[in-house]
Amino acid sequence: MSKVAGVGACLRTDAAYCAITAVLLGVFAGPVAGALGVPVAVLLVAAAVTGGWAALLLLLASRRHLRGPVGFVLVVNVVAVAGLGALAVTRPVDGLSALLLAIAVEVGAFAGWQAVLLRSVRA
Repeated sequence: MSKVAGVGACLRTDAAYCAITAVLLGVFAGPVAGALGVPVAVLLVAAAVTGGWAALLLLLASRRHLRGPVGFVLVVNVVAVAGLGALAVTRPVDGLSALLLAIAVEVGAFAGWQAVLLRSVRA
């Protein structure tokens, strides 16, 4: 697989992960909202934003020059890791906080993959 193809595959895999997350967050918005103490609408908006992000990732993966898009996605993923991690450690220790930490680790893995690919792609 060429370096550029690998970058596109990374973005498409990230998009699939985000799309699945959006669907699950939408389906389980009620219980998660209750556990977080926020209105269900907040989780539904988060699901919609995550789904929109997945669509944007697919669009970015189709670009000819991928260095800029991968750098952008890497930064967003690092911010997401920080946000998810902060939310997980500031709430009571329970299954949801463990799930948030697990998601932060998964998103961090995407960021790591993107960082490695970013170093290998020149243009």
